[in-house]
Amino acid sequence: MHPEIEQLFGVAGQVAIVTGAAAGIGRGVARRLAQAGADVAVADRDAAGTERVAGEIRALGRRALAVQVDVADEAAVAAMVDRTVAELGRLDILVNNAGIFPAAKLTDMTAAQWDAVMAVNLRGVFLCTREAARAIRAGGRGGAIVNLSSIESFRPSFPGVAHYSTSKGGVNLFTRSAALELARDGIRVNAIAPGAVRTEGTAPALDAGLEKAMLPRIPLRRVSTPEEIGAVVLFLTSPAASYVTGATLVADGGYLLT
Repeated sequence: MHPEIEQLFGVAGQVAIVTGAAAGIGRGVARRLAQAGADVAVADRDAAGTERVAGEIRALGRRALAVQVDVADEAAVAAMVDRTVAELGRLDILVNNAGIFPAAKLTDMTAAQWDAVMAVNLRGVFLCTREAARAIRAGGRGGAIVNLSSIESFRPSFPGVAHYSTSKGGVNLFTRSAALELARDGIRVNAIAPGAVRTEGTAPALDAGLEKAMLPRIPLRRVSTPEEIGAVVLFLTSPAASYVTGATLVADGGYLLT
């Protein structure tokens, strides 16, 4: 590979925070960024999981922090960013991956369930973006923020996720608003809307019949992997996407085409 192309799709020497990185998509994203040369703060409520994934990143030859954090906690988010800059020296990339999706039919859903999803999926994205943007701006080098949305933000696929779909629709609009405001600081903000991804969290539902039901509507005839979503994040954070901001990139195997 030509060295210029290798540099174009790499993030060597950069520092990233990935939330919800103890497992699933977040783990895949953290590993992809480390493989491309980034040092990573692995952030999650699961302390043991963050330590495990941080160890995997160190095994790849990169520096890693294990940070236990509740992204809906304003003070905890600020501390996460401060610690990352203090221990890893800078901040260039934020991936807002932390999210929850507890199924509940609309007429059975409690206000507490609604509020819990909004706290993590939307408030958390705001808080992490605000704090990370301040740190990236202070560094003076610009940077990139990627928010994990969902195809559910465009078209509900099944009942029981009205709170989740609504939160992800908010993520899409927040992404565009943040992109507009932060462009002057050289900070690009984009989102990814994955379709079905096989993770520890989704495997039970997929194996219980959801995957079989969805496959006929997925033109590529398979569900995705966390590593594939990680590759899309890598593109959006790399110099290859230097003129891309405010976009929501769909990675669903063609599901929304059907």
